[in-house]
Parts: sequence; structure tokens; C-alpha cells
Amino acid sequence: MTHVFTKDPTWLKKWDDFISKTPRGNHLLLSDWLNSYTTYGFDFELCIFLEDETIIGGYGAVIAKALFFKFYIVPHGPVFSKGFEKEIPSCLDLLKQRAKKHNCCYTQFSLPISSHPSIQEHVYHPTKVAVPESQFRAGKLFDHVYCSYGINWIDFNDCNTSEEFINQLPAKTRRNIRLAYRLEVENTLVTYESELKAGYSIVEANALQGNYALRSYEDIKAQLLSLMSKDKGYFMILRHDNQIKGASFSIQAGNYITNIFGGTKKGKPDIKAGYVLHWEWILKSFELGFSGYNISMGGSKGVREFKAHFGAQEIFYETPHYYRILNPFIFKFYKKSYGILKNNKTFISGILKRFK
Repeated sequence: MTHVFTKDPTWLKKWDDFISKTPRGNHLLLSDWLNSYTTYGFDFELCIFLEDETIIGGYGAVIAKALFFKFYIVPHGPVFSKGFEKEIPSCLDLLKQRAKKHNCCYTQFSLPISSHPSIQEHVYHPTKVAVPESQFRAGKLFDHVYCSYGINWIDFNDCNTSEEFINQLPAKTRRNIRLAYRLEVENTLVTYESELKAGYSIVEANALQGNYALRSYEDIKAQLLSLMSKDKGYFMILRHDNQIKGASFSIQAGNYITNIFGGTKKGKPDIKAGYVLHWEWILKSFELGFSGYNISMGGSKGVREFKAHFGAQEIFYETPHYYRILNPFIFKFYKKSYGILKNNKTFISGILKRFK
């Protein structure tokens, strides 16, 4: 058993292939996703475990930094293929030592642990994983890198076809999906940057209206295009009467599709854009032979209720987050400084914008 810390392009490609296919993989560990944080002045690296030159697990870490504060954050994992869970303790020890080598004052990781039967192949069972209590504490003290905490799972319930599945959905959901197709909506997967920008403008408009955070197009454009070029990310545009009425972006990792973001444009007639966008991702999931679709966690009460119309189950991981303060003095100084400076937006905006 060997391991390597790397950002080498050859290893990045091998890692991405592993994360896409291993059931415990997650889009938060894809190299393009990790690399997107460099926009804010952060860095990243991979720790890859090998057996006979074959990847059997590891992690991807975001090295968040501002001024002299540095944090070593693993947004999901470490992840290991089935049968190699025993390597987790040694991997966590490496994680801690690596964070120290980078002079980070704090490290954090998030393990996908659950006993829920619907997602067993995508998680660790609680009886199979034990985090050393002497080394790490349960919880999360750093919130500026998104970390996994669950999965909003639409299980296909052993349905062999999408037609079988749609017949299991509530009558209202089936009616709204079919209405869109009767109105002759058109769905296309984007291949050109100009189409991507036009579709993303719909998402930006929704974020502005809903007053929620969204990365700017220029900040995320390169990563979206890269994921799309590798057939790991898909950007869908929904048109009606030659006008864009909806847009959605999803990523394939862990042998399932995860919806990342989307937006719709209201108008007459109401084409039920949100319903048809998610239905198209379900169709894509069936096409790829997956057993379910992650419609994504979170959202307002209304959004969460909408997702439930597809049979989605919000499954929260069981105590997923763990941390270790490596330099108590620096971390305490960070907490005090952040608490004071975050209210002085004029003075600190140039620094805190990195912690999105």
C-alpha cells in the first residue's frame, strides 16, 4: 500500500475517473471542483492511496487561506472503495500531518456515514468506521468551504424504465411533467460557451431575486466548461417559443447525478420548467444506468417541498463532520479577528470575499 500527494495533471485525471465511478465518490472531490477555489486565492491537493498502482481511495483537500490564516479542509471523505475501509485511520493520520506541514491552524473532514438502506453503496455504515476520538472532535468550526452533510435521494425503487418510475409519482407531479412536453418545450445540453453564459444569466437572476449567494459567471466559467468537456458536468437549457425559460447544472460522480444549481423564468403559459428540468436529469440517470438521482440538499421550505414531489428523501449523514485545531493560538486569533472584522465590510471585504 502506497500513497501520493499530488496536483499532477495525470493523477488528477485518474482521480477524477475514480471519483466518477466509485459509489462513495462525490462531486466535491473532483479536481475541477477543488480547483474552483483557486479563484479566491485558495489552493488544493489530492492524497491518493494505491494498491498495485490501482487507486483504492484517498481525499481531496482545499487549503483555504487569507492573511496568515490557513485551513486544511476535506469537503467529503476520505473515500475508499469497499473492502478498504480499514485504511481510514492511517489516512486521517496522514491528513493531520499534512495539514501541519502546510502550517494550517485547523483541519476538518466530512465522512459520509449512514445506516439508511437506500444509499448503502454510497456511504460508510456506522459500524464500519471509527474516527479516533483522541485525534479529532465531532463538529465543524469552519464554514467557508462547502462540506457534505447528506444526500437528497430519489430512489428509483428497482424500476427498469423511466415510464415505470413516473407512474409511481404523485398524480400532480406526473401531470406537471407531461404538461411541459405537450407545450413542446425543448431541452438541450449546452456545448458552447455563449449558450452557457445565456443559461447562467437565468440562474443569476433567480439568485438576485431570492437574495442568496451564487458565484459570478467569470469565477466559475472555466470549471463548468472543463467539467462539461470531460463529460462529467452537464448544463441544460430549457426553451419555449425560442426563449430560454430554465437552466440547470448537474455533475456525475459516485455513480449518480447530483443537481448543483438551476433557475427558471416565469411567464405565460406556465410551462412548469422546474418539473421538466429535474425530470430530464432523472431520464439522464436512467440512461446511464444509475439507481437514483441526488436532487440536492437544502433550499427554502418551498424548494424542499417541491423536491419532495419527486419522492426525494433528505438523508442526513450521521455525525459527518470532524475537526482538529492544530495551532490553538492562531485559530483563536482567527475567530476573534473574524468576529470583529466581518462587520466592517469596507475594511475587510477584500479579504473575506475569499471565504465564500
